[in-house]
Amino acid sequence: MDEQAGTTTPQFSTWPQMKIARASQHLADLRARITLWATSAPYTVEPRISDDRTTVSFFVKVAVPPPTDEWSLYLGDALHALRSALDACVWELAHLNDQVPPKPRMVAFPDCRTEADWNRARRDKLQTVPDLYAERIKQVQPFSTHPQQSNLSALAVLSYLDNQDKHRASIRLNLDGHQIEQNFTVKMMEGEAAAPPAEVVAHFVPFEDGAVLLETRHAGRIASVSGGCNVGVHVTVETELGHEMLDAMDMMTIEVYRVLTFIRSAQTAAESEEPAEEEQWQEMTFVPSQDGKTARYAPER
Repeated sequence: MDEQAGTTTPQFSTWPQMKIARASQHLADLRARITLWATSAPYTVEPRISDDRTTVSFFVKVAVPPPTDEWSLYLGDALHALRSALDACVWELAHLNDQVPPKPRMVAFPDCRTEADWNRARRDKLQTVPDLYAERIKQVQPFSTHPQQSNLSALAVLSYLDNQDKHRASIRLNLDGHQIEQNFTVKMMEGEAAAPPAEVVAHFVPFEDGAVLLETRHAGRIASVSGGCNVGVHVTVETELGHEMLDAMDMMTIEVYRVLTFIRSAQTAAESEEPAEEEQWQEMTFVPSQDGKTARYAPER
């Protein structure tokens, strides 16, 4: 393995950045298709009075099912483009200074969860990558950024999703109980108290025909219900950490670009007079919610 990357900063190609741009385009196309579906009045929320006439349940009636499998194809293409950007970066580094990897088919960006994984990857996947750049690649590895729980690493999530895309769709829709607009009126039977409902219960459930969104329970008997509800719908991506918001994929794109820049700047940083601590990698991370059902993508503190 070469110990030095060279005395001058290499002129890298734009291929990895083009892969990132391609991922952004796939995500933009995905959002356009989601918007097209959402603006077609694909579902309504309708009331149903219980047999004892004390409870109103508002359920979802789906007229146009969301084409989530098709959407997952766009997402998968975006994820693969992001992962390919990292592989393309390593391929270029492995050929610096006219080096030729002895096993070129093994050259790839590693996903290391332990030090042992890294030792194997350094030997097999980063065969002729100069040490200066290999050290940067090591700093962004899941076992380096999250030694206690490596699956929280952004790059670990990317690898997981890229592999899952080969086997199944990953996009899901979930009703958002925080975005319910109540536009209904309940009329009570003659002689029954017209007090506000004793209890209002919102449900966080998958988006599907017949799903109960909201229940209002009353002290008296209900004569009729007019109106309905408006509800927000979350488009989420299924990961091993829970269901991530689609916006997290935009942050993933930014993160891959940051990783690429960090690795490629190794030679420039080595030649600068900046303190070493400023060269340490600070990544973003996936943060699961307390209920373990959702997660968000946020900067490390």
